[in-house]
Amino acid sequence: MCPERAMYAAADLDQGSFATHAVWREAFLFKVPDGLSNEDSAPLMCGGSTVFNALVVAGVKSTSRVGIVGIGGLGHLAIQFAAKMGCDVVVFSGSDSKKEEALKLGAKEFHATKGAKELKIGKPLNHLIVSTSSQPDWNLYTSVLAPGAVISPLSVDSSEFKFPYMSLLTSGLRVQGGIVSARQVHRDMLAFAALHGIKPIKMTFPLTQEGVQEALKTLNEGKMRYRGVLVAQ
Repeated sequence: MCPERAMYAAADLDQGSFATHAVWREAFLFKVPDGLSNEDSAPLMCGGSTVFNALVVAGVKSTSRVGIVGIGGLGHLAIQFAAKMGCDVVVFSGSDSKKEEALKLGAKEFHATKGAKELKIGKPLNHLIVSTSSQPDWNLYTSVLAPGAVISPLSVDSSEFKFPYMSLLTSGLRVQGGIVSARQVHRDMLAFAALHGIKPIKMTFPLTQEGVQEALKTLNEGKMRYRGVLVAQ
């Protein structure tokens, strides 16, 4: 990772996101593989890249048990990627309302966590991806992690990271941050998604003032499933 990188939304604020044309260096562009539409590629190149990178950096194998906390814009893609990698996918969500959907996406197990004092899942997890909008109660998950497990906190949360210290120490757990993938990992993600038919669950809106307002209203009301895509007319 380049120490002098310029993060999105912190630099190049005039990059022309609403323009009809743009001029960019070819090295920083990504070819959309055959079989992926523009509407599907857009969420994959954001949330899809984030969760795929977490799996790659953690060294996930087909024999790994991967836990995913939250079924939203990131979580529903993480389930698909991990399942297609051959992993046993264990999903955690507040209630049972998304259980059927999680299983259809490739999860082997589903556990509702609201009100739970302890999680009982059988075999422990080698990797835990947290994709909720805020940090979970970390104490709830330490007991289901295998020694040496990797935790990938992907929640964009400005609060402090507070984790049970002794669990981290005695179990040799690793916390791996990162929301932006390297360019080659990004290319691999697109190729993997095209090969295995991984697609986001999305809602589309016209790329107009009215469409943007409708999309933001849907998002603010908590009704977005699970990615909103603005489509040029």
